[in-house]
Amino acid sequence: MARHLLIILVIILFGSCVSHQELLNFNEGPDFPVQPQDVPEPPALRIQPDDALFINIHALDQELAAPFNLAPLNTTSQGGTATAANFLVDSEGYIEMPVVGAFHVGGLTIPEARDSLRRSLEPFLQGPIVTIRFTQFRFTVLGEVKTPTTFTLPEEKITILEALGMAGDLTNYGNRTNILVVREENGQRSYGHINLHDRNVFQSPFFYLRPNDVIYVEPLKQKTGSISDQAAKVLPWISAGTVLLNLIIILSRQR
Repeated sequence: MARHLLIILVIILFGSCVSHQELLNFNEGPDFPVQPQDVPEPPALRIQPDDALFINIHALDQELAAPFNLAPLNTTSQGGTATAANFLVDSEGYIEMPVVGAFHVGGLTIPEARDSLRRSLEPFLQGPIVTIRFTQFRFTVLGEVKTPTTFTLPEEKITILEALGMAGDLTNYGNRTNILVVREENGQRSYGHINLHDRNVFQSPFFYLRPNDVIYVEPLKQKTGSISDQAAKVLPWISAGTVLLNLIIILSRQR
């Protein structure tokens, strides 16, 4: 009888522990290849409403190109206007370029937008050189990470691993097998799931993030025993353990 009670006590006290295997990444699936592998290029980012773009125009005669680099007098953040050389794409996919006027870039990749703008400038400039790049890559990490927050970076390529690293990595109670990625593109919302235990995670279409992705790390069931009000949850277990230990001692003495 005493032995059974002791087993029950051990189960109660350690049932909320997180196993070593649950804390590991890349521990499932085929082994990583010994030889180096080519890294596939992520799908090209397409310009979306509310994206911010840096645009700079050069030409053989830079004095003629200068007016194309002037920001509009209206520097608010609405309706495709710009601050300095940073142009905000409006809800219809347009930016307001000096001299050129409203210019459509929505749905284009950066190379496509660059070539299209260069063709539009050729009647005005000789040999125009156009530089376009994203000035912000925004994504949000929520849930069981050490620093949940929204990040805004001057990048064009971010992986799920880099994003989680920026958020301080998962806590010990983060579920590595079911990380949710919420993505909105072209007026549609899609949902992807990442399993960090799986060595094939690098082939996931959600391994490379897209602007405005939201990452949610759900908690493990073991988290239930260690949420904010620790005292209210630990004391009953201590009391129950004390009662069981006293009962074990009494039964042992009676034998």
